[in-house]
Amino acid sequence: MGRKSHDSIDYFDGVIDEVEIYKSTTGNQAPGKPTITGPDEVKKGEQNEYTFRAVDPDGDDLFYWIDWDDGNIENWIGPYPNDTDVKVKHTWSNEGEVTITAKAKDHPWGAEGPINTKKVTVPKNKALDFNFNLLEWLFEQFPNAFPIIKILLGL
Repeated sequence: MGRKSHDSIDYFDGVIDEVEIYKSTTGNQAPGKPTITGPDEVKKGEQNEYTFRAVDPDGDDLFYWIDWDDGNIENWIGPYPNDTDVKVKHTWSNEGEVTITAKAKDHPWGAEGPINTKKVTVPKNKALDFNFNLLEWLFEQFPNAFPIIKILLGL
């Protein structure tokens, strides 16, 4: 076995046991910025659904990276078909304003598109505020009535 030449044409005299074919990534375009749709205000501890959708100019399948701004990240979920709604559920356990950040990358080439963001408010539970303020008022009105509870609450 080996390399042979016949009439100025080179060929390999042997056995090929593996062949890999690669698509050229030359000209591959990254997907666009994903849209993020879902509620602007959510309740703490309640599960909510958000929809992500990006378009890849080459029609490639897509992976999504999503940062929920609470320490949880969806690390390249997918692949999903190009230009289709991807629904993902999330629950926040902290209050305040959070920013969902997302981007898409095409499969199998890995070209990442630009990020998009969406602000979401997780308001304070007003019932808890009311109950806590009522307790504070009771303690002010009756300072010696509940000494153990005051110590436990740090008042």
